[in-house]
Amino acid sequence: MIKTGTDILFQEPSASTRRLRRSVAIDAGTDTVAVQFVAEPFDFDVDQEVLMYFNVKREFMQQLGRVVEVNVPEVEEEEEAAEPATFVLEPIGDPISAESRKFYRVSTISADLKASLGEESELDVQDLSSTGFAIIASKEYSLGETLEVSIAHETESCHGVASVQSVREFGPGRIRYGLRAIEEDPHTNTFLEVLQRISLAVQREQLQRS
Repeated sequence: MIKTGTDILFQEPSASTRRLRRSVAIDAGTDTVAVQFVAEPFDFDVDQEVLMYFNVKREFMQQLGRVVEVNVPEVEEEEEAAEPATFVLEPIGDPISAESRKFYRVSTISADLKASLGEESELDVQDLSSTGFAIIASKEYSLGETLEVSIAHETESCHGVASVQSVREFGPGRIRYGLRAIEEDPHTNTFLEVLQRISLAVQREQLQRS
């Protein structure tokens, strides 16, 4: 979706509030995109995962990207103007709308639903949809970071990878993370299919109780 010349905004991974900086795609291929920041770039490192924002057909989209290469030109003389650094990124997953949620999220606080994130387990799930969920964890993770996750409900369970979409601190050792599921193998869709079934099951239970 990203083409050469596309403006791409990046969210600072270490910030809990949205701070965006503009870059321009100077080369967009099938598997990677190379960008240069218009002003001061973020201090991205190789293998770092970051959130990218861009417009496609008048819709503001977001997509996860992994930095695969950082090129900083050397300046031989102090009088020379330094060329901007180039960052090569590999897009991960499919882009989704950044303007609004397209999938209904159901509150799961009363459902006593548990999930795991990274090395943490038995974490309280706050809400759930067919594409992701929100949990309360104690460890600190960065925006855009991808982590192993799992969630189970009755006889259904799924395990996969999710990216951190939002971070909100409630106090020491209590951080709310909004997670988006990433289907690593687009030919199977197993992770998302099971997550959707769990979401629908929880919705049916809530309707029966209401």
